[in-house]
Amino acid sequence: MGSFDYPAMRMSIIVLILCSLALGAAAFLFVPTTQADAERTVTTEQAAADAGATVLPTDPKLSVEPK
Repeated sequence: MGSFDYPAMRMSIIVLILCSLALGAAAFLFVPTTQADAERTVTTEQAAADAGATVLPTDPKLSVEPK
């Protein structure tokens, strides 16, 4: 089957895969992303108005609870 050195070939493939995983992890961790939604200051009323809805207050508690 030729003069292939299978253990050395396997080792180089393993090293190549590990390097690819390391570079992928570094890119995932260190590449800046867009601003998080938590940094935006949007109130519930503004978000509801953007969606075409209204925010209503909750009903007050009953003075006499049913038994």
